[in-house]
Amino acid sequence: MILTSLSGKIGERITAIARTEREIALMQEYRTRLTADLVTGKLDVREAAAHLPAPPAETSQDSQKAPKYDEIDPKSDETSDW
Repeated sequence: MILTSLSGKIGERITAIARTEREIALMQEYRTRLTADLVTGKLDVREAAAHLPAPPAETSQDSQKAPKYDEIDPKSDETSDW
């Protein structure tokens, strides 16, 4: 009786895992196909990109972040330790 109960529960879990793995594989395949279509020009996203919302405004926390590599002036004192 215990073995039968456990076997049924394990079977349900194995089925759920198999479905989830299949869904993941399908999403990966879709992502690969979408990327290929974008690169080859089969899918045009310019119109969709034109309707994207504006990026969020910079906050005071954003301005305190370290500068990006291309924002660093090589002649400034910031790079003297390099």
